Amino acid sequence: MAPRLFAVCALLAITSSTAAQGVPASDAARAEPVIAFENAFAQAFQGCDRAAADRMTTKDFTFTDYNGMTYSRAWFLDTVESCARSLVRIEPMHVSLNDGDRAALVISKYHQFVRDEPMPIHQLTHVLVRHDGVWKLAHHHSAVMQSGAGPAEGKAFAQLQGGPSTKQPGGFSPTIARHAGPAGAPEADRVAMEKAAFNAALTYAAAFQNCQTPRVDRLLAANYLISGFNGMTYTRAWMIDGTEECYHDLQRIDPLQLRLYGDNMAILLGRYHQFVYNRPTDLRHLTVVLFREGGAWRVAYHYSTTFNENVGSPDGKLFYSTGGNSTLVDLPFPNSVAPRAP
Repeated sequence: MAPRLFAVCALLAITSSTAAQGVPASDAARAEPVIAFENAFAQAFQGCDRAAADRMTTKDFTFTDYNGMTYSRAWFLDTVESCARSLVRIEPMHVSLNDGDRAALVISKYHQFVRDEPMPIHQLTHVLVRHDGVWKLAHHHSAVMQSGAGPAEGKAFAQLQGGPSTKQPGGFSPTIARHAGPAGAPEADRVAMEKAAFNAALTYAAAFQNCQTPRVDRLLAANYLISGFNGMTYTRAWMIDGTEECYHDLQRIDPLQLRLYGDNMAILLGRYHQFVYNRPTDLRHLTVVLFREGGAWRVAYHYSTTFNENVGSPDGKLFYSTGGNSTLVDLPFPNSVAPRAP
């Protein structure tokens, strides 16, 4: 099937207006290549360009869909080539540059038409890494934006909820945050570094469970954000307040995969168990992004999506996933650590 005509909005002009909103011009300029990458990625997806999608993704790229299932890179490339989507548009809401501008987190509105039918608006998170001056996508995670679900307070920025995707882009300017470290000297022992990142993620969950607010404060990066199952993004202050109120009486992460990028960044994919006021909640897929600051690993971003194996593709799953409610008892799980060269 021939690629369709692109209807992706041009996003590069956005950063100039961002500088006028109080973001330093230098930071807006640093964000321009990231936003250009997002525009090009949407074009590759919409245009059924498998070769471009191949070039733009890391070899260990993962794709977590709105159903909480995580799919393989091979599945993703087949999906691009299948030409199922007649329009894909990405509208960045928040761009965060980290690790000396070698990593970026992009939180976006994600509009799709499948066979010319509008899909629900998703919140999309992309984790990008830069090597030898080239940006590539390491992880994609999306969830449907749900009206009336989750807390109404504490949102990090305005987000469009619910309704179907549109073919015409709306006016918007993303917020831009820049955080470059300091990272501190890297561990000489790579295995020790992997363990430290892994333990930081597990301690992060345990600190919430035990209402240890000072410990949570130390574990969260200065620009920490949390996106929930409803597609809304909440602030660091909101998360600290939730810990102080002992909102979670159980919160556990069952790690499924940990990946290191260079010396200062890690992505953890896992199953996420919560009990709220002693009631089990939906079992969720969790993406945690960690950065090493001052020699210690800290959590910069948390994104969870409810598992629903009854929707989406039954093929291409990277590892076993299932729905249902959270459990008090640990379940057996695979764990994979894939270190990457700096």
